[in-house]
Amino acid sequence: MKRRKTYQNLVQSILLNALLVLMICFTQKVNAQNSLLQNKISVDLSELSINDALDSIAAKNNCYFTYNSDLFTNKKKLSIKADEVEFEILLRKIVQDTSLTFQVVNKHIIIVPAKYKTDKPLTSNMIPYISYRNISGKVTNQSAKISLPYASIGIRGKHIGTISNQDGEFALTLSSENSKDTLVVSYVGFKNFEMPVSDISNTKLQIKLKEDFISLQEVVIRNNDPKSIIKAAVNRIEINYPQNASNLTSFYRESVLKNNRYMIYLESVLDIYKYPYSENELTDKVKIFKSRKIYDVSRLDTISFRLKGGIQGCLLLDIVQNQPEFLNPEFMDLYTYRLSDISTFDNKPVYIIDFKPNENITTPLLEGKLIIETRSLAIIGAEFGYNQSRLPELTNRFISKANAKTKVRPALIQYSVNYRNIDGKYYLNHTLGNLKFKVRNKRKLFSQTFSTTFEMATTKLDTINVRKFKHRETIAPTTILSTENLSYDNKFWGNQTFIKPEDNIKEAIKRISSSMQQVAMDTSKTE
Repeated sequence: MKRRKTYQNLVQSILLNALLVLMICFTQKVNAQNSLLQNKISVDLSELSINDALDSIAAKNNCYFTYNSDLFTNKKKLSIKADEVEFEILLRKIVQDTSLTFQVVNKHIIIVPAKYKTDKPLTSNMIPYISYRNISGKVTNQSAKISLPYASIGIRGKHIGTISNQDGEFALTLSSENSKDTLVVSYVGFKNFEMPVSDISNTKLQIKLKEDFISLQEVVIRNNDPKSIIKAAVNRIEINYPQNASNLTSFYRESVLKNNRYMIYLESVLDIYKYPYSENELTDKVKIFKSRKIYDVSRLDTISFRLKGGIQGCLLLDIVQNQPEFLNPEFMDLYTYRLSDISTFDNKPVYIIDFKPNENITTPLLEGKLIIETRSLAIIGAEFGYNQSRLPELTNRFISKANAKTKVRPALIQYSVNYRNIDGKYYLNHTLGNLKFKVRNKRKLFSQTFSTTFEMATTKLDTINVRKFKHRETIAPTTILSTENLSYDNKFWGNQTFIKPEDNIKEAIKRISSSMQQVAMDTSKTE
């Protein structure tokens, strides 16, 4: 690990020296230098690291910083409040080390040791240092202060975002390139919360959403037949969803619990080649970028689950591309549909349509609700599962094998999916599956509860430089990642957008962090 750190420092030093050579060699005149440093701004910084403070003032002064991040490692946090102060003076209050000086190239401020200072003109072709900041918070109902699970948190117009967990908590990593963007939080039935990224000075946000009420005449509701709405939404898939391939970067996690204690917890960052929605017979290609896991062998059981879960489950939950019976016009007669509400999402009116199998249907079918925009008729979300009374009939669908002395029955099977609007097209945003099973050994008096969760959230979208992965790069969607040999990259996971786990997950990760680091060290020695 020490060897890798030394190599990293060497690379940073080489890059910095190369940067300075370019600064000295080029002779283009820069006219904006004085004005940029002399701009006056107001700030209120509280308990921020130097890196975060620089990000904050860069956003306010419409500029970028370039520097070796090791310069400010282990420096104490600072608090600064200033009104209409000159930018260079403010900058010196943040960077108090007088052995460092500031060089300006157009909108880029380069922080370098004073010995590199030169009066020769600087290049304007500098690549800005892209720094990152982690923000986190909690989403609640303003009136009742109730946590809002699975709220959508993201950057307006970009596929950068995450969702809140069951307690309404979230975490998100933003880069300096997002300084001019707007953070948006959405939830069905509530008005959007919007905040310029440049105004986020506190990394811990308390977001309280206001309920959004729609006043509609009864005749409007009576004239909207739910089955006709769904059929119209299906007919508009080619209009509302991308007809070209795209690359998605997604955060994925899965877990297996036994009596509320984790046996397996796995997180991965996936690169996905997503086929156009017109080619729904093809399976999206998946490549693992990074992965880590907790695997408690001491708690493993002899039961083996065959689940519509894992990565394959998350991809199959894209119901627009893989239409289940309740969306397929050929099977809609098997269902009863009801327009239960007209609400809002992302400040737009939406239909809430409940669906369930007809009473005379003997085969267990899914039931739940669909969320459809009233104007575009885009399907933007769904929550569905199997009725509790039909779960005993589904055992063979989910259990591949079990000990002959063990009795297993499903206790919960629930799924959800939602989509995000990017430039007028809807892209897969989040999928989630929750499954629980009651397991009882014939020799024991009490049963045990096994549960599994698989979840995937899109954090980045690329529709321009789309790359179709080679076969040798990809994994089969049916791959069970928890059984794979995965290496842990400590540096990577320290600065990556993630869906914030529950507190007991965080404690579990903390307990095994030393073991994970040892695995990482052992891996680096063999590379």
